[in-house]
Amino acid sequence: MDLFAALCQANGMTREERVYMASHRSHDVGFLMRRWHEVAREAGMRVDGLNATSQTAPLALSNLGKGSGGGVYLSAGIHGDEPAAVQGLLQWAEENIPFLKNHPVIIFPCLNPWGLTNNVREDEEGRDLNRCFDQRENELVAWVHHLIEGYRFRVAACLHEDFDAKGVYLYELARRGEHFGQSLLKKLESIIPRHRGRVDGRDLRNGVMRRTRGLKQVAQEIGGMPEAGYLFLNCARTALTFETPSEYSLYRRVRCHVRFLNGIADIVRRTTE
Repeated sequence: MDLFAALCQANGMTREERVYMASHRSHDVGFLMRRWHEVAREAGMRVDGLNATSQTAPLALSNLGKGSGGGVYLSAGIHGDEPAAVQGLLQWAEENIPFLKNHPVIIFPCLNPWGLTNNVREDEEGRDLNRCFDQRENELVAWVHHLIEGYRFRVAACLHEDFDAKGVYLYELARRGEHFGQSLLKKLESIIPRHRGRVDGRDLRNGVMRRTRGLKQVAQEIGGMPEAGYLFLNCARTALTFETPSEYSLYRRVRCHVRFLNGIADIVRRTTE
């Protein structure tokens, strides 16, 4: 028995989990983007690229209609050292082609491909892209703004990971009376428990932090406007930032992201059908 297998068994990993951990390609941007092009082909979605000559530039997949008020915004990989978010979004999309065909959606599979390739939080210029989402002078931010201009989203979900977390948790920006967070996290507890304790100096309520006021001040406190904050203030009824704990195995973190997105899809179906 090799050392890796022994360590996996010692930590209670299943055989399926061990195989996944030994064979994943979650930092291979070219491989991931090829799979996204296949998703777009199967779902009949439009593909836009930030740089048409690059095989690893940020992509957007969409089937939105102008003036749509029930659309869904999904993104991952704005921080390059959070691979489960990127992998989970891809796996969910591959398993949910009918949803993508039948609902207005825009997907940003990996907003920071350079960071993912190099396993670092920032982009190649050392910028935290999740702190500059109101800065149109940033090429990536301007591109995203252009693609979503004129749309209203029923829900936006930004997928992340947290090296300091001991479980899954959620930032929930929502209009009065709209509370999805607790029900979404409940679906994940059999995979990874909820985080207990404080995040960014604030208390969570059973894994959920709700922020609906003073977002511009919060942005100043943390050093810039995050993606979810911008979306909530400008074009989304609900904006969710979902976090998995980086110390858990990639396999379990990916499963949490997939199940979280399945929960989002269920909410959209209930409110539009």
